[in-house]
Amino acid sequence: MTQLDYLRYMSPALLVASGIAGLLLGGHWVWLGFGAFLLVAMLDPLLGKDHGMRRGAHPLLANVILYFQVVPVAALWVAFAWRIGHANAGLAPLDYLGAAVSVAFMTALGGLPAAHEMFHSNSALGKFVGSVLGTIFASGYSSLAHVHVHHIDTDTPDDTETPFRGESVYRFVARAAFRQHRRSWQIEMARLDRLGLGFWTPRNLVLRGIAMYALLLGGFYLATGLTGMLLLMLVSALGLFILEIFSYIQHYGLLREPGTPIEDRHAWNHLTPLGRALTFEIVTHSEHHVDPDRPYWRLTPRPAAPQMPSAVTCFVLALVPPLWERVIGRPLLQHWDTHHANARERELAIAANRAAGWPDWLSDAPVPSAA
Repeated sequence: MTQLDYLRYMSPALLVASGIAGLLLGGHWVWLGFGAFLLVAMLDPLLGKDHGMRRGAHPLLANVILYFQVVPVAALWVAFAWRIGHANAGLAPLDYLGAAVSVAFMTALGGLPAAHEMFHSNSALGKFVGSVLGTIFASGYSSLAHVHVHHIDTDTPDDTETPFRGESVYRFVARAAFRQHRRSWQIEMARLDRLGLGFWTPRNLVLRGIAMYALLLGGFYLATGLTGMLLLMLVSALGLFILEIFSYIQHYGLLREPGTPIEDRHAWNHLTPLGRALTFEIVTHSEHHVDPDRPYWRLTPRPAAPQMPSAVTCFVLALVPPLWERVIGRPLLQHWDTHHANARERELAIAANRAAGWPDWLSDAPVPSAA
């Protein structure tokens, strides 16, 4: 891996640039960002698998590229405010929706993977910048549940980000969003209680997140009026939906006995060239869960771990639950049950399949010698 190869992680910024261009052009061009996402969804699965290691970059360079993602996302939002607040916006009613959809997808792809990497850093600056990016989607403090619940309770009933077998993405999104916000609140209240602090303290991360989102709403109202503020709220809802869909496809139906070690088999991987570059290796998911502190440029692809197709393709398929279950859900979980699960996880799988109304494909299957 050479230093130049790290330019692949500039692809999120290039994608966001398409959204900026669409907003500046106006009219039906505001759909350009969403169109770029659909183009990626078509191209990524055609590029084959990517199992290569990322080697050779200095950590400073890798971090500069990571933090640089804030620049195009900020420019996107300035262009969004300018277009919506422009006296002669020149947008048809449907184009206002197009602007919101494009900004939601471009922010989710350009900002949230970088924010996720920052959440796992030991840098106070990184955690703050990550929370600012998350604030756009009213999720400035949801990283608390991600770090302190998801990475401990992965694939168990207590996890906030593991879908049940047979659960549609729409039901999961509503359940996960509620649980993540509630658990983040509980975690922060417990921390403040240990410190002997009350709710009304500047050190309250939940209160900070609420205040930051209120400031964002107020600023957008002043810049764009009521229409812009309502569109911002729509973008936040769409962005949260997009975020939870990616959680859905990374842990769908997987099972783990609570208290047992997290291993490669407890996450789905989507090892494609565009997927890895656009998500700062989130899709190299097995090792991320085995070692959450490992930075993105040092994650090792695990081809022998559970695999799914392109993450962007899976995202699109998940929007049609019957298609998702027939093409992705049941076939891949049947393979996981018979080739990856250990004896106890196979028992959990039998119960989960029964609860989902699925066939009992494990009754006559041989028990694997090693998971």
